[in-house]
Amino acid sequence: MGDYNYGNPPPYSTNPPPSSAQAYYSPPGPGGGYATDYPNAYSAPPPQAAATAPPITPQSSVQRNAAVPQAQPNRSRVQKKKKQQQQQQQLLQQQQARPKMTRQSSAPSQISLCTKYSLFFANFIFWLAGVGLIAIGVWAWLDRGFFGNLDQFVTSWYLDPILWFSLVGVIIFFMATFGCIGALRENICLLKTYSTVLGLMLLLEIGGGVAIYFYRNQIEQFVTNRIDDVAIENYRDNADFQDIIDGFQTGLKCCGVNGYDDWNMNVYFNCTTVVGRYNPEACGVPFSCCVPDPADTTDVVNTQCGYGVREEDQRNSLSERIYEQGCISALKTWLSTNLVVVAVGAGAILLVQIFGFCFATSLASDIRRQMSTWRQRP
Repeated sequence: MGDYNYGNPPPYSTNPPPSSAQAYYSPPGPGGGYATDYPNAYSAPPPQAAATAPPITPQSSVQRNAAVPQAQPNRSRVQKKKKQQQQQQQLLQQQQARPKMTRQSSAPSQISLCTKYSLFFANFIFWLAGVGLIAIGVWAWLDRGFFGNLDQFVTSWYLDPILWFSLVGVIIFFMATFGCIGALRENICLLKTYSTVLGLMLLLEIGGGVAIYFYRNQIEQFVTNRIDDVAIENYRDNADFQDIIDGFQTGLKCCGVNGYDDWNMNVYFNCTTVVGRYNPEACGVPFSCCVPDPADTTDVVNTQCGYGVREEDQRNSLSERIYEQGCISALKTWLSTNLVVVAVGAGAILLVQIFGFCFATSLASDIRRQMSTWRQRP
């Protein structure tokens, strides 16, 4: 190899020559480095420079990666994430600071089990009774073909006793449901609803009884007129309603509201209308007004016994064939005779309602007292 002049760089170089062998190992500068500036120079350092150069230590992969500049994350995303973390921490602190209700296991129960289960079982019995009334009403409607004759029901729905029978069953069903679930689940809302409705019913019943006592004459006159308009005139419009009227007249041994002549208001038993003159029932009364024949030992009902009994030529033997007393006076006589039975029955109904109201109110108070014994936990 020839000798090279290291001190005289080519004329196109702008950088001074290296002063020592370390220049060969320095990183390239903005000008491109020694190899770029001196392309004709010998690439290997001279022996003197190699001898005096510091040893090269290998770098590990961790050091190399550390030396490489990392990409800076998006500052807006970092701030957004930090804000979400702060909000979550604040929410967690608020939930922890909120007082919580915890039950004291060592404290005795404030709820009376006797009151709770007495109210439950009593209402369960009434619940079964309500379901039975609804089922009987639906069965009676299906047996009568109610759903195939809705037009007649719409025009005379108030005369349908099955409707009122089923309505009572629905009221008992819902009231008993509130009482059962409220007592079993210790639900204050259901118990308050149950006691409120029961209390209103008690007030209406007591107020109605007081009003009937003080205004009995006016009420009697009103009821008499309404029964004449409803019961007598619509006797044949509803089969179930007709059966109820026949049951009253047979049981009380009466005929009509004030007397047997009230049946002249019915188009079928009237003596003067065209329908009445050509009807075998004209100037007659229903068979439930007839006095039973003592000689008849069979159970067959004579439905024609009242035909023509109100005609002028039949009036002499009228008392032997039909009941002459009206049903209003017969009902008053029956009530005065059986006053004790009526009073006991009405009192029993009121007592059941009063006990239900008191038990529901007491159980709701016990539940509130039990909740007040729970301690506040921070």
